[in-house]
Amino acid sequence: MEYTVDGIFIVDAQAQDFPITYVNQAFQSMTGYAKTEILGRSYFLFYGVDADPRLVNEIKGTISKGESFHGEMLNFKKNGKKYWNSLRIAPVRDAHGTVTHYIGIQTDITLMREKELEIDEQREELLHVTRVGKLAEFVSSLAHEISQPLTAILSYAQAAQRMLANREPELQKVLSYIINDDQRVAEVIKRLRLLLKKSLPEMKALNINTLINETIMLIATDATVRNCVIKTEFDLSLPSIQGDRIQLQQVLLNLISNSFDALESSQGTHEILIRTLRQDSATLIVEVKDSGCGIPAQNIPKLFTHFFTSKPDGLGMGLAISRSIIEAHGGRLEVKNNPDRGATFYFTILINKKDL
Repeated sequence: MEYTVDGIFIVDAQAQDFPITYVNQAFQSMTGYAKTEILGRSYFLFYGVDADPRLVNEIKGTISKGESFHGEMLNFKKNGKKYWNSLRIAPVRDAHGTVTHYIGIQTDITLMREKELEIDEQREELLHVTRVGKLAEFVSSLAHEISQPLTAILSYAQAAQRMLANREPELQKVLSYIINDDQRVAEVIKRLRLLLKKSLPEMKALNINTLINETIMLIATDATVRNCVIKTEFDLSLPSIQGDRIQLQQVLLNLISNSFDALESSQGTHEILIRTLRQDSATLIVEVKDSGCGIPAQNIPKLFTHFFTSKPDGLGMGLAISRSIIEAHGGRLEVKNNPDRGATFYFTILINKKDL
């Protein structure tokens, strides 16, 4: 009993405060208390002030009736560190049936519970991924349905323009506004459908500045709703890159969305700056800088790992996927806190070999 891996203790049932009369070495290790700190003291003093009081009262009520208890509970060591244990307490009776002692066995199941919680969290994340995938299918279908009436509106407006040629200049102006806005919305929907389309990566020569502008158009409505301003500083002399347009847009959308979230708690100007510049003869840099709350130093090393998130409703996959995409393009995605406030995500990407 002294050298078992389970914590074993004996409680005096005759005394009102249930003092402990025996503990083995495992119980001392589990609780963090020495034998001299345990013997003679009430067993219930070793649950910690943060233990669930309802469960503690249930244990008290059960053994006060001379009955056995079996259950799991979150407990706390002497140093405040929490641990889970499976607890079994059974009464010991004398020849007359009177309960004289209780023998208790507690097994540390912390690792098992942590694994269960981790599996539960991952199951929820995978379910969320499935829901997001279904939503993407719905949005793609919706975009297809919207494109049809937009085409009809464009045709009617253009027909009206032809019918009113050289007449009604004010009405002609209104019709031109309708046509321009219709074409702009149709282009946004076209890009959205391409973004959601399932396809193999297609590496092509791309202008990074044009790609960023197209991405900003996709997220412009969200920026307006969030009262955020997106500014750009482009090096217009940059050569083309070799990459998959959809995947790189996915990275940019993720980084800009993260900046939106960071700006929500900011009291200052809600502003995002996207810069492009040349790093060296073979590499470009894209920076997405915000003036938000910044990133806690302890979170930076974990930021790109799967399922890590600081958001209550976050999935914890966006940055991990984004880094994988950039690495597949021969670059590197990193983050740094700004000297004043906010953070900057930045990635490198290779210049198209034909332009070298």
